[in-house]
Amino acid sequence: MKAKKKSLGQQRRRLPHGLDAETFSIKEAAAIADLADKTVRNEIYIDLFRVELDDKSRVAISARGVMYLRLFRLLPVQLGPKDRNALSRMLAEGWPGAEGWTRRGDILSKGMLSLDVGSAERDAIERLRIFVRGRGRLDSDTGGPAGDMLFKDSAIRVRLVGALLARGAEPAKMLVAFPTLDADDVTFAGMFVRLNKGPGSASSGRARAARRSARGR
Repeated sequence: MKAKKKSLGQQRRRLPHGLDAETFSIKEAAAIADLADKTVRNEIYIDLFRVELDDKSRVAISARGVMYLRLFRLLPVQLGPKDRNALSRMLAEGWPGAEGWTRRGDILSKGMLSLDVGSAERDAIERLRIFVRGRGRLDSDTGGPAGDMLFKDSAIRVRLVGALLARGAEPAKMLVAFPTLDADDVTFAGMFVRLNKGPGSASSGRARAARRSARGR
């Protein structure tokens, strides 16, 4: 039985921090949700959640779509495509129920299975807030490799901070090493470095070292 869709004005509450007005690329959504790019593309390809196209015909994922992806990342159980599609419709589009799933407060349930999605939604909103704030803190590094970015009003490369985190640096120690940054900046850098392995990333550094080694033989 198909679930009836309530009007958005009755069903959906506005997201905090102006997130309803934000959209994200596939790479950005994957970084925020902590998923592989190909996983996000697969969810889109098999039509598990809806996306739009921006004015340049690029995929634009809503904040609510990213919230679904983050829930998918944090799910304690593995769900099939039909169930994932139902959850995406409920979380991203405000459906009251689908495929036997219903929602009461933070609890989504179907038969004997219950999922508390409240913490995942709050986690996703916080990660979205940090990413949007961080995106506004970017400044081009005109003196560095093409495409590299700095934190605004500083000489600190975002990829450097993210690469150090990826290598196991503790966020608290990063704040000591870079006192002009705050906790949100450090968390953002960890997401930003996943967008692509561009200039200044650990992998590109290893590749350059390998090429130099090969030339020296």
